[in-house]
Amino acid sequence: MTLNQAPSAKPVSVLVVDDSVLMQKLMTQIIDSAPGYKVIGVAGSAEEGWDAIQELRPDLLTLDLELPGRHGLKLLARVLKQDPLPVLIVSAFGGPGADNTIQALELGAIDFIEKPDGTTHTLEGFMKHLVAALHRASASRKMLAAARALAREAAPARPVPVREPVRVSASPGRTSLIAIGASTGGVPAVQVVMRDLANLRIPMVVVQHMPAGYTAKFAARLAAATGLDVREAADGDKLKPGMAVVAPGGLRHLEIEERRGELVCVLKEGPLVSGHSPSVDVMFHSVARSLGAHAVGVLLTGMGRDGADGLLAMRKAGAETLIQSGETCVVNGMPKAAFEIGAADRVVALDQIGAAIGHLIAERPHQRTA
Repeated sequence: MTLNQAPSAKPVSVLVVDDSVLMQKLMTQIIDSAPGYKVIGVAGSAEEGWDAIQELRPDLLTLDLELPGRHGLKLLARVLKQDPLPVLIVSAFGGPGADNTIQALELGAIDFIEKPDGTTHTLEGFMKHLVAALHRASASRKMLAAARALAREAAPARPVPVREPVRVSASPGRTSLIAIGASTGGVPAVQVVMRDLANLRIPMVVVQHMPAGYTAKFAARLAAATGLDVREAADGDKLKPGMAVVAPGGLRHLEIEERRGELVCVLKEGPLVSGHSPSVDVMFHSVARSLGAHAVGVLLTGMGRDGADGLLAMRKAGAETLIQSGETCVVNGMPKAAFEIGAADRVVALDQIGAAIGHLIAERPHQRTA
């Protein structure tokens, strides 16, 4: 128990898996000093990590992907397959490690933070981000438990029918853009939604909270998974059918403007909005201004409330708005905030969002011309 820990509260137990003794000691010191958290063990390899998980049964796991033999991803997959628990990836900044980090998030890791490098990623910043990430991971524990309970209830039920892919074609005079916002747990969620919408050939724009160095890798993996032309947005990019852009991580916001009948990406420097840059709110507000009723807004899993106000602006402008249902979110923060202010037309389970959007687009009466 730390000095800041309330005597009656049971701390969240954390297992640290990292092959660096220095990082083990640093993370233990930081975690033990954070109110409500306690390191119950450390491990220096995938094998040691697996054994420690079975013996100690931690509430949370922090995992370095660059373990001896590059077995970090293998350990993650094994853990999530047997008994999913919140896993926080602690990775090297950008570069080659970015691919592994994105893959880890696709597999089901809750979140990631970057190791300090002594320059742009300082020790002080690492401490701040680690504690914040612990809170996000801890907030996901109830959602993961609920998801496991639903899975157990569904297991003995009747066979699940194969879901038909969305087969709706976009028509002139109807929806011109699909805008998607996400944060914690959003990497696999965005992939599911975009894969189910690939046949629509309607331009898409995505704001997923990530630092610089990761969003280009994220876009590349989305392209491979969906077959769409997905790229990290650049200032001046013109959106075309079958194209999707991901807001670049960093200190610029992504806005969508209509110029002479074309949809154009605009990157603007500015302060944090709703705690983020790029911000989902900023993107949604720009879509509301530029497209009004001729867009669809989708707010997925995430901590906080970024996107709630912007989704409300889209709804007031006549756009269709959907949020991911709480039981299918990793963290039901952003969708819940949107629901509470009346920003959502519909609350939809993750694996049904694509179909719901397809049906909405097919039925919409708007008469916008290209």
